[in-house]
Amino acid sequence: MFKSLPPGAKGLLFACGAALIWTFFILLSRLATRTAFNPFDLAFLRFSAAALTVLIVMALRPRAPDAAPYFAGITPLRALALAVFGGAGFTGLAYTGFVFAPAAHASVLMPGTLPLSAALIAWGVLGDPITRRKGLGLVAILGGVALVGAHALADTPAAGNEYTWIGDLAFPLASVSWALFTVYTRKWKVGAVDATILVCLICFVFYIPAYLLWAPKKLMLVPTATILVTAFFQGTIALVFSMWVFTRAVAALGPTKTTMVTSVVPALSAVLAVPLLGEPLSLLLVLGVAAVTAGMLIGITGAPLRPAPLPASAS
Repeated sequence: MFKSLPPGAKGLLFACGAALIWTFFILLSRLATRTAFNPFDLAFLRFSAAALTVLIVMALRPRAPDAAPYFAGITPLRALALAVFGGAGFTGLAYTGFVFAPAAHASVLMPGTLPLSAALIAWGVLGDPITRRKGLGLVAILGGVALVGAHALADTPAAGNEYTWIGDLAFPLASVSWALFTVYTRKWKVGAVDATILVCLICFVFYIPAYLLWAPKKLMLVPTATILVTAFFQGTIALVFSMWVFTRAVAALGPTKTTMVTSVVPALSAVLAVPLLGEPLSLLLVLGVAAVTAGMLIGITGAPLRPAPLPASAS
């Protein structure tokens, strides 16, 4: 049934799957920072589990003899750039943000600003036009981000956390890093499987030795079951599977349309953070979530989908 769907419909399903994973990535990452984990520990678990997952998948599901070899046409410099944008850069900035700022801030300032980042970078790198409808949606997104910023400034003194601004700065930068990954996978025609494997393995090779030698560690303070569950979600689900479905969506829909499908993430994660994390919603934050969500919906309900052909190595 899924195979019979048109490419545009498949792209929407892939994008919705990525949005759902992102919602729980925000909530569970914020929850993880309330334990003894520090950002270095979380990145270690994320990259270790992701590398193990892709190696197992490659071993159990080798490519057909007539399929193109892995990483065909991808230069080492391009592979390293994708690993920095989609792996190390995004992960480091996101986990830093979760240490200092609430999940509701992350829900708007990270996936919320992603359509703007992706649209501007796609315009500069790919020449994708920013139509009047997309522009209207982006203006609404910027308005929502401004409201969240106002909430952060008003909430910080009451909460007694003068460092919330660090998280509120890290989240949009994480968005820019992911947008660069999104646009360049399309520009360089890197398939979903190749992009996922490259990011996971390169990040593992470079980060794990640095973590073991120099990073502060608190893993021994966390129960083993918590470590295993966190590694599985952060690495296998939130990196490997999420990156694969997101890259498939980008190949089918394009960077801007795909990132606008994440319209459900700010609203869903901010609302779920109330019962799951005990983080209250203010009026400014509710208005910010509503504005960002409206802006994304405006951007994805305009022109009909004209999917791009999937790269040969994307399936």
